[in-house]
Amino acid sequence: MNIVFDDDAVEDLREIRAWTAKESPRAAERLIAKIFDRIELLIEPELAYMGRPGLDPGTRELIENPYIIVYEVHEDRSEIVVLAIVHGAQKRKPQTKTD
Repeated sequence: MNIVFDDDAVEDLREIRAWTAKESPRAAERLIAKIFDRIELLIEPELAYMGRPGLDPGTRELIENPYIIVYEVHEDRSEIVVLAIVHGAQKRKPQTKTD
């Protein structure tokens, strides 16, 4: 499977890095690396659905505590689309992107 990041997910990563780096730039880099490591597990087709069913129809959610990685699986094009990375305590908005 290929991993594709929606623009919103890229912005989420930037915000997570910036917020965490205020306290510790090293901690920010470690956190971002952990999130990417978790997402990379989805490359294996047998692990694409490892996340729990998402709040929005057609989405799945992978946890990298305290963050929730919201994604969609598109088997027809062998693609995982990461829609958002949100803090577990954050109020959430719909993430579904259909094409």
